[in-house]
Amino acid sequence: MVFEYKREPLEENEILALRKACTTFEEELIINVLLETGMRVSEFAKLSDEEISWQRNCITTIGKGNKRRVIPLSKTARFYLTEYFKDNHKIHLSPRIIQMRLKFVADRARIKKPVTPHVLRHTFAVCYLHRGGNVRALQGILGHSSLITTDVYLNYSGQRVIEDFQKIWEQKPEPKRDNSLLNYLG
Repeated sequence: MVFEYKREPLEENEILALRKACTTFEEELIINVLLETGMRVSEFAKLSDEEISWQRNCITTIGKGNKRRVIPLSKTARFYLTEYFKDNHKIHLSPRIIQMRLKFVADRARIKKPVTPHVLRHTFAVCYLHRGGNVRALQGILGHSSLITTDVYLNYSGQRVIEDFQKIWEQKPEPKRDNSLLNYLG
């Protein structure tokens, strides 16, 4: 039997625990920017202040496949990047250091499942859709050339499936009026 690793996004309580487990600004920067932008670790590691449009509230980066893309900035991501770039012009962390810092924080938060920069990217994507985001817009934010990639990339966690089901299924259907007689007489 071959074990297939399935990326599992973090649940809301795990996101909160991860954020609370940060002990340095650098840890907060890594976790919050990755969670709030969906950036790849390689993109974050090479991020410079020149890629940030503070007026437009976005990051313009060259990602995988040498493709240019625009990543919107949330208030949280903007806060951390503003603070960081007051004293720096570039992120001074390698992808490997970012991965290690993230693992230390996840261990401190006692999160049992694997937590990697790509899991944070996955978490961003699932949260974006769960909050009502458009899958086409998400495709652009993530830098996927195919919608199929974005679709495959996203899987709802068990808890989110239950929440979505309850939100949709528990709604009372509107009674449908048969207006055919009215239309006929009209």
